[in-house]
Amino acid sequence: MAARLLGMVVEGPDDARTVPGLVDRVLVNEVPALAGKLARARTFCGLDASAAFVTWSTVHQQRVPRRHGHFGGEPALKDARTAVLALRCFVACDPQPRAVVLVRDSDGKDAERRRGLEQARDDAAWPFEVLLGVAHPMRECWVLAGFVPEGKQEEASLAALRKELGFDPAARSHELDASSKTAKKSPKRVLDRLTGGEHEREARCWTEPDLGHLRQRGNDNGLAAFLREVEARLVPVFSDAAFKDDSGAE
Repeated sequence: MAARLLGMVVEGPDDARTVPGLVDRVLVNEVPALAGKLARARTFCGLDASAAFVTWSTVHQQRVPRRHGHFGGEPALKDARTAVLALRCFVACDPQPRAVVLVRDSDGKDAERRRGLEQARDDAAWPFEVLLGVAHPMRECWVLAGFVPEGKQEEASLAALRKELGFDPAARSHELDASSKTAKKSPKRVLDRLTGGEHEREARCWTEPDLGHLRQRGNDNGLAAFLREVEARLVPVFSDAAFKDDSGAE
C-alpha cells in the first residue's frame, strides 16, 4: 500500500490536529478498507519532508513566482494570491502531493475568503486535487459542532453557557464571534470552558460523533462544506481502484 502525500496549509498547530482528524473520518467512512491502515495510507506534509503542514503566515517566505493581475477577469479577493503562491510551492515539491488541503478561518468574512480560495483553485490546472475549507468564524467552531457533554460537569458547563449566551454554542457555533479571545462570544473561550483546554477532550469532538451529527451542526460554520470537499475530491484518490502501489498490489 503506497502512502499518498497530502499537502496542508492551515492557520497553525491546532488546525493541523483537527483537519487531518476530520479528513480521516471521511476517508474511513467512504473507503472502509482504510480502517486501521491510515498511518500507511496517507501522510500530511508541508513544503519540506520534516513538516506536516505549512502555515498561511509563512507562505510568503517561499521563493516562487508571485501571482499578479486579475483572476478570470475579476479582482483578486482576500487570500487568492496567497493561496496561489502556496499551490505553486507544492507544484515545485519533489515528490508532489496527490492533493493539497487549504483551510482558513473566516474571521467573520466567510463568503469573501471562500471566493478568494476558489479563485486560486480555478486559476490553473493544478497537478493535484485542491480541497478548500473555511471555518466560520474559526477552527474552534468546527470542534464545538462535535461537542457532546460527557457527564454532569460538562452538562452543567454547557447549560451555563447557553444561559449566558442566549443560544447553544455547540448547535449554533457560527453565531460566535472571533473578534477577541476573551469576549463573551469568543469560540476559543467557549471551547476552553467546555473542554478544559485539553487536546484529548477536543479530539473526541471530531473523532466520536457520527458524521451526520457533524454535518448537521456544521451546516453554517463551514464544516459540512469541508466534509463534502473531502468526499468529492479526496475519496477518489483512495478508492479501491486508484489506491494501489506501482506494482499494482494493494
